[in-house]
Amino acid sequence: MNRKTHSISRRTLLRGFGAALALPYLEIMGGRTCAAEAGAKEPRRLACFYIPGAIGRHTWFPTDTGPKYTLAPAHKPLEKLRDEFSVLTNLSHITGRISGHVHPYNWLTGHNINLNPGTITNTVSMDQVAAKHLGATWVPSLALSFTDGVGTATLSRNSMGVDIPATANYRTVFERLFPPADKDQLKEAKARLALNHSILDTAGAGVKDVQRQLGAEDRKRLDQYLDSIREVEKRLDDSEMILDRGRPKFDEEAVKTQPQGKNRMQEHIEMMMDLIALAFQTDMTRVVTHSLGGEGGPNYDEYKDWAQAAGAPVRGAHDVHHKAQGPTDSPEAKVIAARDEMLVACVARLMDKLKAIRAADGTLLDHTVLLFGGAQISSHSGKSFPTLLAGGRKLGFKHGQHVKWEGDKRPMSDLYLTILQQLGCPVKSFKESAGPISEVLA
Repeated sequence: MNRKTHSISRRTLLRGFGAALALPYLEIMGGRTCAAEAGAKEPRRLACFYIPGAIGRHTWFPTDTGPKYTLAPAHKPLEKLRDEFSVLTNLSHITGRISGHVHPYNWLTGHNINLNPGTITNTVSMDQVAAKHLGATWVPSLALSFTDGVGTATLSRNSMGVDIPATANYRTVFERLFPPADKDQLKEAKARLALNHSILDTAGAGVKDVQRQLGAEDRKRLDQYLDSIREVEKRLDDSEMILDRGRPKFDEEAVKTQPQGKNRMQEHIEMMMDLIALAFQTDMTRVVTHSLGGEGGPNYDEYKDWAQAAGAPVRGAHDVHHKAQGPTDSPEAKVIAARDEMLVACVARLMDKLKAIRAADGTLLDHTVLLFGGAQISSHSGKSFPTLLAGGRKLGFKHGQHVKWEGDKRPMSDLYLTILQQLGCPVKSFKESAGPISEVLA
């Protein structure tokens, strides 16, 4: 992208932002990453997308394995991209298995959240391990969902296992992604960083005063707290550096708006994925999680359309997930199959965008790992996670295959360990991992 001709003001960008926003401008942004523009080494990136509730087990899993497998009906939107993704079957959490509608809590952690009856405990999610090691960006990681909030709305947990709130509003996401443009806003941002630094200095000093009086367990907890403070301090320093570097530039004419009004489910997902592609291209973040809906919903208009087309009663999303596990030709099974195919189509669209953006070496897709899947083969069942792995060819991944293991033999944590290591994270294990998965490596 030409930085002299592809400039855009924050005011112009936000004009027209309302209930909805379409971002097809990635095709005309210049088609290159910031690293490619600067002749720098290309960063590594990760995006994880969670399928809520059950999937259509009759249409999701391919009937055969290997590189010449027959594409499953649910994956038809990816037909032209079959060499860019792999289907992985029978991975699941084993010692960390849970059931019910709380799977978003531990999909990326592998932790049994019910170890202590009556309370939910958790550990760090895989994406946050990646965020710790993938380098300084304006937004260290971005948690997205259909609804703002914590709990099952978010997939991300920090080093203490605490929920990282997810964001559902496009404008909020956009404003978070980029440092301020004008001088007054820049001055305010730097003042906030300075204030945060002083607060952390005070907190750290106060804690050290009582450190000598604590027992072994309390000192351990305190050390974790101090580690968290040091991590935040580093991020503040990184933010100051990025503020000094300035806001990335892109094409004013490329910004398109959409009529005001309630979004359909597919529109919401596509717009969020366009923001993800923009964030990766401009290197504003390198880690994203996106929960593609709640376990019991949302009840978007598509469900009504799919039900009418299948001759099924119009049910809420939660009801469909429960009743879609009957015969292949049952109306509800057709509804959940249509939902799956729509979600896969959204991923295919994102992959096309990333593949069209040139990187310092190869394409943006080659330097991005996409994990797309869920934690239930049928409603409440935590076995055989539906999983697609895509991208990352320049990171050592190979695709165009269906790999299937015996049930309850290969933990999902092995895949997480593999992803983290290929992203360059210095980790030797993750939760219940036994080792990396060689089948997905070149």
